[in-house]
Amino acid sequence: MDQDFSTLKLSTPARLTLAAGLFSAGALLQVLTGWGLVPGFIAIVLGYIPLHLKPITNKPADQGLEEWRAVSMAEVDKLADTLRESKAAFGKSAGGTALMAMIFAAVAVITALFIAINPDISLILADGLLFALPAMFFGRVKAFVPKILALKMPCFQAVFAEKTPESVVVTPYLRFDKDENGSDVPEDIRLMVEPKRKSADFVGIQMQAAINKGPSAELPYLYAVILTKGKGESFRSFRGLSIDGYEVEAGGDDAYGSIVVRQSTSGTGYATKPSDCARLYGLVCDILMSHQG
Repeated sequence: MDQDFSTLKLSTPARLTLAAGLFSAGALLQVLTGWGLVPGFIAIVLGYIPLHLKPITNKPADQGLEEWRAVSMAEVDKLADTLRESKAAFGKSAGGTALMAMIFAAVAVITALFIAINPDISLILADGLLFALPAMFFGRVKAFVPKILALKMPCFQAVFAEKTPESVVVTPYLRFDKDENGSDVPEDIRLMVEPKRKSADFVGIQMQAAINKGPSAELPYLYAVILTKGKGESFRSFRGLSIDGYEVEAGGDDAYGSIVVRQSTSGTGYATKPSDCARLYGLVCDILMSHQG
């Protein structure tokens, strides 16, 4: 039995023999009988069943786990390269499928045109299309692109491209799941930005991205969250921030205070372009440098 096929428990030679037999029987019914046109087409279509392949994709079968882990910049760069390769592979896969569909449609139109001119040639073309369909569309590889990471990564790459002050430390974090083999599957990203010297009740500023629904597509929205231990001196000093073009929202609980700094969402502000992300990072660094312990 070949595990790549989705129907029938048969070996590959048996599958090919069964499909060929159905294709041949369909063609013979059409040619040798006056009533076999439609039954012949049905027999040919039935020949697809033993040839149907399981979907082929590089999408990992994740386990639904969520583990945030600090990683190096080298690991983030490697992830960004992998995303670019996945996008390129997805483009090739989609382009190949579109090309096959165009060829199929073109031959179908020619077949229809030949019905009135020469029915025999039209029948040959129609059967040829049906014979070729499994090879054209079955078992095509579908490249997987992690949607959340692909949308968010440009935001963080814009941040990484900016110069970081010597007094500031940036630590990338990735959220990992596990695949069926126990290997790490990165699914999300955020940053912790903090000064080298800080007050005892100040944690740092976390930069993270949400996905907003725009007029025609989903778009990334980068924002910053100032984190403090409790709502003591550091929380009170950050809570009074007032920044043009940004909303400052205080929250949290007795254990941890939080102040969200986000781009105003009026107009097209529901999405953050790379230039917006770079500007937010510059603002974060300015806030940290003015509040060093």
